[in-house]
Amino acid sequence: MEKRIILPAGNDVYAQELRCVLETQAAGIPVLHEHELTTDYLLDNGVEVVISNQLSERWYNRLRQLNIVSLTLGPLQNLNKLCDVVVDCAGSENNKYFSGPEFSVRQNAFDVIEIANLITKLEFDTQFFGFPIAYITSKYLTKSIVFRTNQFLGENKIKLVEYLCNCHDDTSVRIAEESGFHFTDIRLSLVTRTDMDYDATLPPGIMFGKGREQDIARLREIGAGIYRDSRYYFDGNFDEQKINEFYKSWIEKGVRGTFDDCCYCLFDQDVPIGFCTMRFMPNRTAKIGVFGISQDYQGKGLGKVLLNNALKAAKDQGAQTVHVVTQGRNYYAQKLYQSVGFRTHGNELWYHKWINI
Repeated sequence: MEKRIILPAGNDVYAQELRCVLETQAAGIPVLHEHELTTDYLLDNGVEVVISNQLSERWYNRLRQLNIVSLTLGPLQNLNKLCDVVVDCAGSENNKYFSGPEFSVRQNAFDVIEIANLITKLEFDTQFFGFPIAYITSKYLTKSIVFRTNQFLGENKIKLVEYLCNCHDDTSVRIAEESGFHFTDIRLSLVTRTDMDYDATLPPGIMFGKGREQDIARLREIGAGIYRDSRYYFDGNFDEQKINEFYKSWIEKGVRGTFDDCCYCLFDQDVPIGFCTMRFMPNRTAKIGVFGISQDYQGKGLGKVLLNNALKAAKDQGAQTVHVVTQGRNYYAQKLYQSVGFRTHGNELWYHKWINI
């Protein structure tokens, strides 16, 4: 997307946030003073997104007329009805908006430019599934965002566009459905802190450790068909063999540390019977990727054993919090994560839109 940043005026918290965007995220994006902003300039330069820490109401209305997306770092209550996207790090936490301290660029490195990109082509997914796939990064949908993302879809010959929508955002839900998206999944996010003692007791004959190269073939067998609650199966337009290979490859990359950082496993007589891939983030946070127990060993409490040991290992690695996502229709996974201390952090809705299928 062709973006412009309006030079921050003043020195309030939002101006400071925008300056941080300029210093850390906005390499290559032209910067203007507000008095340099004209309709002719926007049209002549094909500007699609304007980022600021507050413009006049007249300018917000003009941007809307031109289907140019406005992204503002500013007070939500003053700007919500004027802007396409508001980022309010100084506002109170609100599960419907980018509001609250977690959306601070300075304190939590919130990625404003990712949101301002509006949409991106998913190169790995495109290569793996064999057709062009894109993902809407803005999180919100408005008339202007739909206009700009539709241009991207046509220019890049996208066949599938994926959209992860805040379930509290009724406007975006309505626009998604009006724009031809169909619901495929509920994305349930859970989080736990590691400041507790984990029961890492292992049953007789069962061992815990990291997956090894020689374990990959067996781990791929365990992962086959295990994610039938996922949005890819529910969508109905994906090849089932491709879906299976997608998750089996994820496990394999976890063992090799080429996607997630490692793959923790349970072993029976040195043969893997369960897996839990994990990625460690810079902010003392870890994320669980894929998790599964062999069908032959299910119903024996081994899922909880594996999770407790994986969480202890994450704690030993310095992680203070661990995040995981699962499907809203996967009740077994939800109960399992909750049994070891995970609590619901958020709900989002996956939408897919197929183009010329």
